[in-house]
Amino acid sequence: MIRSLIALYLVFALTLPPLLSASGQGVCSSGERDSQPCSEQVDCPGGACVFVQGICDGGTDDGADCECPLSTCGLAFACPNDPVLGSCISGLRAGECCDPAFNCSDGSPCAPTQKVCLDGPLKGFPCLRDAHCLGSLCWALGRRCDDGYACVDDDDCLDGTCQGTGNFPTPTPTSAVTPSPTPVRCVGDCDGDGSVTIDNILTMVNIALGQTPLSSCFAGDENGDGTITVDELVAAVTAALLSCR
Repeated sequence: MIRSLIALYLVFALTLPPLLSASGQGVCSSGERDSQPCSEQVDCPGGACVFVQGICDGGTDDGADCECPLSTCGLAFACPNDPVLGSCISGLRAGECCDPAFNCSDGSPCAPTQKVCLDGPLKGFPCLRDAHCLGSLCWALGRRCDDGYACVDDDDCLDGTCQGTGNFPTPTPTSAVTPSPTPVRCVGDCDGDGSVTIDNILTMVNIALGQTPLSSCFAGDENGDGTITVDELVAAVTAALLSCR
């Protein structure tokens, strides 16, 4: 599927007009006027004036290329360069040649975008949101090829280089996670319920006398030597009096 998308994209890109449409419409990528109309670089301080590209927004073609942002391609007015093609009915490329095969299905809109995928198999492809980038970010980077298309680096340009310093996303710092302290069981808390009872203490006494196995109250063996001592019995009584604190 990805190879098919790439092939379609290359064919599509090779047939598109220069940076600005017939209506003189570009769009700022990044900077103070991100997503605002432009006709030349000076219109986009801190960003780049890039060619408007269309992406289907929703429906079964969600994320696919479309040729007439804010409109559709119709055959009512044939393309003067190729009678098989149509023209954009209105929108940002009104009157420009287009292929009706690139219209969005289900009546979904063809949304304009200045964003591209930053990485992954669709790096440099136009997008509207991260979901269109197969695991990468969809970003208005503020870089453009010599022909005006938005780009990430030179590999995205069919001809020339990718220009502009770029407004790359700032990595989100990873906060150090402080592990929660492991709760300490009180000496004699045989049941692990946060309390030391008379029954618990009697169990410890029986363990000390050898009448009950240690497995009945491992919490009574504070020093882990396999026996219950007088000191541990005293510690258990103290824990009972202090409500196991």
